[in-house]
Amino acid sequence: MPPKGRGKGKKGAKQHKKKNAAESQAAVTARRAALEADGLREHLVRWRDTAWAGSEGLQRRLWELEQALERAQEDKRDMHEEMTRQYQELQKRTAAHSQCLEVKVKSLQEQLATRLQESQQSQEAATKALAERDRTITQLQRRLDAVQREFENIFHSSLDLVLAKVAEARQRWEEVGTAICLEHKQRLREFGLNPLEI
Repeated sequence: MPPKGRGKGKKGAKQHKKKNAAESQAAVTARRAALEADGLREHLVRWRDTAWAGSEGLQRRLWELEQALERAQEDKRDMHEEMTRQYQELQKRTAAHSQCLEVKVKSLQEQLATRLQESQQSQEAATKALAERDRTITQLQRRLDAVQREFENIFHSSLDLVLAKVAEARQRWEEVGTAICLEHKQRLREFGLNPLEI
């Protein structure tokens, strides 16, 4: 089973990067707006001091600077609200994406568990089939050995029987041959011939 920490770590890292990017952009924009506002305040203070001296142009300039300051503050508020809205929307999308990924991970884990169970069942069936095959081979080998021994016994007993018959036939033929030989010797003697000279 795959480690659970990896997927969430990557997902968390992506969310963290997006969150950091949005926060850093908002922070940069807020800093910029704050610096502008501070700069405008400084100008406003300087011009206010000179405006109290009685110059009408300076009072107008002061009013313009105050208006610019108000606009800058409104822009800052608007940017902050926009950045907050974008951040919240990004959080919602990230949460939805995270939930979708969790559903996919759960589905894949279930599929993996099913495949592992099927694989284990297949392996058990294959092991049983191999064991059955080995038993069958052993039985057939025993039968073959028994048949071979039986054929050897039959062959040896048949060979012994044939040898006994051959020995018996040989003895009979020798007796017949001896009788014929004696008979021929006898006839040769009757004719006055010596069988040893012929």
